[in-house]
Amino acid sequence: MPDRITRAAWISSSAALCVGAALPRPAGAQAAPLSVGAGLIEPQAQAYYARANGFFKARGLDVDVVTLANGAATTAAVAGGTMQIGITSVLGLAQAIGRGLPFVTFAPGAIHDSRYPASGLMVAPDSKITSAKDLGGKTVAVSTLKGLDQLVASALVSKLGGDAGSMKFVELRPPEMATAILAGRVDAANLEDPEFTAARSKLRMLGDAEDAVGNIFVETTWFTTRDWLTQNLATARLFRDAVVAGGVWAMANPAPAALVLQRDLKSQTNRATQRFGTRFNLADYQLLLDAAARLKFINPTDASAIVMAI
Repeated sequence: MPDRITRAAWISSSAALCVGAALPRPAGAQAAPLSVGAGLIEPQAQAYYARANGFFKARGLDVDVVTLANGAATTAAVAGGTMQIGITSVLGLAQAIGRGLPFVTFAPGAIHDSRYPASGLMVAPDSKITSAKDLGGKTVAVSTLKGLDQLVASALVSKLGGDAGSMKFVELRPPEMATAILAGRVDAANLEDPEFTAARSKLRMLGDAEDAVGNIFVETTWFTTRDWLTQNLATARLFRDAVVAGGVWAMANPAPAALVLQRDLKSQTNRATQRFGTRFNLADYQLLLDAAARLKFINPTDASAIVMAI
């Protein structure tokens, strides 16, 4: 396992990675078509950026990026063999592994960094709810039941002394959440970019629920099955490098990255905000896993059990 790196390295916009995106495919690398699952939020957008910039093709990869509703749909597709690779939350991956699915993560996705707000627990502007503590007994929309949104909302309510156990959660597609709040169908929702930024002028923010877990931690991660990874290491390394380069490009070019989100996710954002990892940092995986175990979302899990550095 690689040595622990500094947190700054996780959000580095290294020019070397972007230059590497233009390098020809190494001799002998596998070029079989890949079906890859990604989602509707910025924390799962690296593959869209890599596709838009030709980072896959530059490495000789034939990648079909398929947009799915949420991480649960992606894990089901990879488990069923219709897709080789997907991205989901670190929590979702740990839950799947806990159910006995032979998954492993081999490339970092998004990170939460409190210095770069990209999500928030939101209510209607005229809501009588003034604090996340008041969400006990209320209905909150999340992208995946028992997923990352539900975890961080529960963590914030608990941290403030509220009754997280009495909250009611409903699953909605991220683009539907703001409308559901304004229509009164739900009391609150945990929004992530691009929906978070788009809704800030229409909704009121109770706080960044992800801060209740920690200032910096890993949100999403690229995964596959252990068998596929061990049999396709060269391809996996090329894919990892391409999506990491996609994230680095987006961090360095937030306005052009927003154009990719507008096209691929039909968002209205004018500036991408998400931060992405460039290398594994097990401690920042562990932070989320520990929070999930405390709130009974998973059994205690060691980050080394879900990560395979390649």
